[in-house]
Amino acid sequence: MTSLSPTRLKIIVLYILLGAGGLWHVLGLFQSTMEVLAAPMIIAIDAWLVWESTSKENSPKFIVWCALVGCISFIVEMLGVKTGVIFGVYNYGSILQPQLLHTPLAIGFAWVGMLLSSAAISVKILRERRVHPLIQSGLIALFMVIFDIAMEPAAVKLGYWQWSGGVIPLQNYGAWFGISYVFAYVGLRSSALPVRFPSVAIHAYFGQLLYFILIYFSHATP
Repeated sequence: MTSLSPTRLKIIVLYILLGAGGLWHVLGLFQSTMEVLAAPMIIAIDAWLVWESTSKENSPKFIVWCALVGCISFIVEMLGVKTGVIFGVYNYGSILQPQLLHTPLAIGFAWVGMLLSSAAISVKILRERRVHPLIQSGLIALFMVIFDIAMEPAAVKLGYWQWSGGVIPLQNYGAWFGISYVFAYVGLRSSALPVRFPSVAIHAYFGQLLYFILIYFSHATP
């Protein structure tokens, strides 16, 4: 009997956790528990991706880039909530805790994690070919927007946040693309982002995509 490699085991566990979470929402099970665990799970998964993506070659720059992305994205989200200018008019619910100035701390972690997963997919598509950072940054930003398109209606359904008038504005997706592009370009240009990513980073993207798709088609209410 062939034993599972550590990498494959991590991927299986990731899909089990995210798939189970999605199915619980579909079936309406453990809803109060899922609400409590929402923010800790976001932080844990994205911190894990940072750990898995860290290499000896890029470690100092990579950690600094992750810290800056986490802090700046949180500030941008906080300003977005306060002004309604960046993404559109929206506000966070009470589920994602803790919060600072009505903005969940987990949001900064989420930006870092999704950028890493999107960057990992871009590297896979390009097959490690060297392309100009301007081009690769666009590819990374595109995958960020694709993820957000799937995530937004599910996140609203979960009560993570709400949009004014119940409509997700196109402005939100434009902001996601622009902000993601800048973060990705800085990471690539400074060589802070890894040349190679662990396969778990790619699966984290599709695992979370599966989770939000299951939520979207579920009948459970937060």
